[in-house]
Amino acid sequence: MGRFSITLTVICTFAFTGFTALADEVAPEAGQADISLDQIGEDMINPVSGLSYIGNDYEYRTNQGALPPAGEQNSATYLFRPTAGIPLNNGKNIVLRAALPVRLKQPKYLADREYYDFLIRQKADTMPTDGEFETGHSFQGDIVYDIAYGGVNEKGWISMYGIAGVLATSKDSSAARNQYLLGPEVALGKVTDWGVIGAWANHMIDISGGSSANIDSQLTSVNIFFAYGLGDGWQVFSNPTITYDWEAATGNKLLLPIAAGVSKTTRIGRLPLNLALDIQNYIVSPDAYGPEWLLTFSVTPVFPNLFRK
Repeated sequence: MGRFSITLTVICTFAFTGFTALADEVAPEAGQADISLDQIGEDMINPVSGLSYIGNDYEYRTNQGALPPAGEQNSATYLFRPTAGIPLNNGKNIVLRAALPVRLKQPKYLADREYYDFLIRQKADTMPTDGEFETGHSFQGDIVYDIAYGGVNEKGWISMYGIAGVLATSKDSSAARNQYLLGPEVALGKVTDWGVIGAWANHMIDISGGSSANIDSQLTSVNIFFAYGLGDGWQVFSNPTITYDWEAATGNKLLLPIAAGVSKTTRIGRLPLNLALDIQNYIVSPDAYGPEWLLTFSVTPVFPNLFRK
């Protein structure tokens, strides 16, 4: 693990410890103590609920593909996901989200140059196939963010729209697109008496006018969100993200997973804490090289909303 990964982990650990101690001193009306654990778990699935939290996701992927030996490759990522909800007087919310990945283990394909997964998808028809995989060093990846507006109406319908983007912040230029991406996002769904269900889509294109990787970028993603409450803070959920890479070679455009997970929301003092375990299987994955299985363990403290009156 690189120095950046260790530093970020230490910072997150101390921040979590500090916020946990702070949570014991927060008055219930300023935090989340008046919201049931079941409601907090449901709101974490709803993309425009207005909760404020910090997600800590630990992801492990196995891979497959025609490039030998793609099936022997695996990767590990730590994802730091701060989310801030800003309640408005009209009952809607503005939601600010970011995802900061640290690639702890990331395979790369060595041929006439270094090829990472996104580049393999685009160059699958023309790249050499006599190279070999090598495990790269750990590094900070590009930051993904979005700014959204929306809420839930009196009939339980979820509506949200906003902008989504990618910042070219990777510390390894050979492993990143080196592009700024931007595009619209929209979500529709329904809150029911048993849980929540819906879809959240975005479409992003390159707005930076070029890339040192000599590629174009045009990506469409659809996140299917579903949660069924079991009571006492327990939920079963499914949260797969379908991705279509418009610039990829034929047979390498679609990533389609199916997913199932379980989560438990509890409290440490007055601080709500969500623990979740999720497994996904990619029933459609790029022919040359792409993910096969994804296992994610998440630890997410929910913090007092500083914007709530």
